[in-house]
Amino acid sequence: MDTAIADLDEAVVGFRAATQRPAYRQRLLKDIDFEGGIASLRLMRSVERESADGTGPSIRQVATDLGVEHSTASRSVDALVRADMLSRSRCSDDQRQTRLHLTERGRASLEATTARRQEVLASLVDDWDEADVHTLTRLLDRLRHGFDEEFGRR
Repeated sequence: MDTAIADLDEAVVGFRAATQRPAYRQRLLKDIDFEGGIASLRLMRSVERESADGTGPSIRQVATDLGVEHSTASRSVDALVRADMLSRSRCSDDQRQTRLHLTERGRASLEATTARRQEVLASLVDDWDEADVHTLTRLLDRLRHGFDEEFGRR
């Protein structure tokens, strides 16, 4: 196997593992009014991202975006609605569908954790050249687009 690909694979797997560590989660969520975990934050980010057209996404859209089963997304949505992080509304075009929206509390929690995540990233690359940060960003985005094209995001 090509050593460069093996190294890339190890870097991707290692990065994913690093962002799943309890210490990372604790640092992100410290002193933030949020009862959920990283998975709940990912779901809320998906709702925000999928709401760009002004309408809230359906649970199915969020499940597809996150690459999880509809039932998994539905249970997570239920918990976030109970925690007043998300709200549901009926779709005006199809009353069988529900649209999801961030509540004020959900938006504030998401903004706080996003700012914290960016602070952590900034501290990790503080001694990097700005050009290296831009190169990493461009290459990671290119890799993500490759995954989206190959395996679909929708």
